[in-house]
Amino acid sequence: MKRDIFVVNAHIVDANGTFNPLSGYPKAFDSKNYGNDIEKARQRAFSDYYEALSAMYKRDDRQVQNITLTQVSTGAPINVHNIGALADLPDPDVEE
Repeated sequence: MKRDIFVVNAHIVDANGTFNPLSGYPKAFDSKNYGNDIEKARQRAFSDYYEALSAMYKRDDRQVQNITLTQVSTGAPINVHNIGALADLPDPDVEE
């Protein structure tokens, strides 16, 4: 029996450059919860990924946002999307 897990992870980057997870993330979609149907787990993960991405585009706080969908068996991201750009942040190794 094959099994795979897909993970959706969403973050917001605050003014200090710290990644803070969005409430409710990360979310895992395990094929064992879908009758060992890897394709169904993948489809649910993609659905959640696009719902979260849509919600991110509706935010108006202009913070940097990042969302990733990863397939656990390969460890490789399937989809990655970034919204916004980091402002110039101070180098943490340099004292002011």
